[in-house]
Amino acid sequence: MTTTAPQTADVRTAPDGRPVVGLDLGGTKIAAALLGADGTVLARHNRPTPARAGAAAVLDALAAAAAEVDPGRAAALLGIAAAGVVDPRTGMVTSATDSILGWAGTALGAGLADRTGYAVACDNDVRATAGPELAALNAERQDHGSLLFAAIGTGVGGAIATDGRMLHGASGIAGHLGHLPSPEAAGLPCTCGSTGHLEVIASGPGIAAHYERLTGAPVDRLETVALRAAQGEPAAVSAITTGAAAAGHVLGGLANAFGPDRVVVGGGVPRIGPLYEDALRAAFVSELMEPLRGLVPRAPLLGHDAAVLGAAALTTTLPLHHPGAHR
Repeated sequence: MTTTAPQTADVRTAPDGRPVVGLDLGGTKIAAALLGADGTVLARHNRPTPARAGAAAVLDALAAAAAEVDPGRAAALLGIAAAGVVDPRTGMVTSATDSILGWAGTALGAGLADRTGYAVACDNDVRATAGPELAALNAERQDHGSLLFAAIGTGVGGAIATDGRMLHGASGIAGHLGHLPSPEAAGLPCTCGSTGHLEVIASGPGIAAHYERLTGAPVDRLETVALRAAQGEPAAVSAITTGAAAAGHVLGGLANAFGPDRVVVGGGVPRIGPLYEDALRAAFVSELMEPLRGLVPRAPLLGHDAAVLGAAALTTTLPLHHPGAHR
């Protein structure tokens, strides 16, 4: 991926000038921020996710995190970027892995609105993170930008926007790139219950597992594989380049299908270095039809605040779920 992208973006979170609470829910950590209307972070708070305590405990923890960053109740709106398949229209978590116990079926929007008193907008964490990328692109393309966004880390998530609008799809499923078929993953079981999906070969755990298959030796984490690859170990090089190429081929095929103006690849895995980046880029370019030649994956515009910024910005684009509303 090219890494010359600027590190800021013009993110608007509230048209009335009031601050907005942004929450980012992952399987291990909750990040909260109070954001000004221009996207300036006014306060921060992090806490562990009570992932094994059930959905109600997670909602309680989210509400407590919101109270920490906005004790004076300056905000009226809250946006949350959450793990799992989230339908922003109904506010429901329609599907989820077991990284958060009992998370599937949770009334995220209503439950959080009732606990906090804010009007709540919610979406999948990767789509929310991609929101500022789309806003920046739309500013260049007169609100008609098309974006393909991938987040490759412990899983493979994604977001797709066409002609200026983020796609959500039935039950909020749109953009789950990790569950596209990948020849490199043929026969390997996926966390979704199927086999042969991109996530099991291209994610961080997928690359580590492939290294173990090649060597018969256990490995603790992706960074260990990356270190061994840097030292020239053939199995480590193969595991990383196979995962990267698998991601590149899928993204290149999707680019042909959707015709994006920009392709952004983020997450922890691309940060392991040029071996991964170069293999992904080469596979991506090899798939492109002629009109897309010259398109290359880019690094994200924003850093660690991208998810909470994107979460807060959801309140300007998605339906709001209000406290005490009839269910």
